Amino acid sequence: MDQEESAFEQQVREEDQLINNYLTDNSIQAERLNSGIYTEMLTSNDAGAAVEDESIVAIRYSLSTLNGKLIGNLPDSVAPIRFFHAQRNPNALFPRGINIAIERMRVGERYRLYLPSYHAFDSYSFGQLIPRKTIVIAEVEVVKLEHEDSIKVNNHQTMEAFILQENFVSIEELAAGVFLEILEEGTGDLPKTGSLVKVNYKGYYLDGEVFDESEENKPIEFFIGKETVIPGFEAGVSALKKGSKGRVMIPSHLGFAEGIQVIPPAIRKDFLKEYNIRDWRPYEPIIFDLELVDIQ
Repeated sequence: MDQEESAFEQQVREEDQLINNYLTDNSIQAERLNSGIYTEMLTSNDAGAAVEDESIVAIRYSLSTLNGKLIGNLPDSVAPIRFFHAQRNPNALFPRGINIAIERMRVGERYRLYLPSYHAFDSYSFGQLIPRKTIVIAEVEVVKLEHEDSIKVNNHQTMEAFILQENFVSIEELAAGVFLEILEEGTGDLPKTGSLVKVNYKGYYLDGEVFDESEENKPIEFFIGKETVIPGFEAGVSALKKGSKGRVMIPSHLGFAEGIQVIPPAIRKDFLKEYNIRDWRPYEPIIFDLELVDIQ
């Protein structure tokens, strides 16, 4: 007796047919991957470095629907976006189908990817721009592969430029790799490994966008040395005395690292809120305003 087709199996079959019809109607030759994604090479570059597992990839992109409506793109005048490509973490980029198919590409190559909705935005919708279960055509160019060391250098340069721009005259770089400015000096000793600290905080990006903050009169508590907060946050708190207020600037490798990349940027905050994902931008420095309320 034949097993009844599930709703997802029906969706896969119907979307595959829609993509096939589009390719046939437009005389396009594309290869179907086991994932259900179709790939069409636009520009080859056999001399380019291959995208390998656990690479930091910088790309340009253009996203549109099957009927040609533009969802979003990244023009040449804007720096390419970065994301972390790893088989263990396909959700480091949305639409995640790009992250799945990118392993076929090399630096300098351009592909057109035909993403079924379950490898694009699935049931997510964003007004008229992205209806539910939208099949997405993604044109992707691999601009370069980056390394953690180059990201660290770039972050450091960005933070130094920001310090000059904002005229932070009393800020200093700590051995841990963060920049700290004491805004109000406290009293007593510094926290030690094993100390329980209570901290009020507000976290934001260099452009001022706040991503998190403690509730009023409800400081967070954590033990120094237990690795329950990001390293840069702990480094900043560890350099404060009880009652101190400070501002710590943290490079991405001591902060949110690869984070989550969502394109186009117009949908980012709504998309992350819809799926209850923390809004951690990839490879960007962050700032925390801190108040060390108590040390025990």
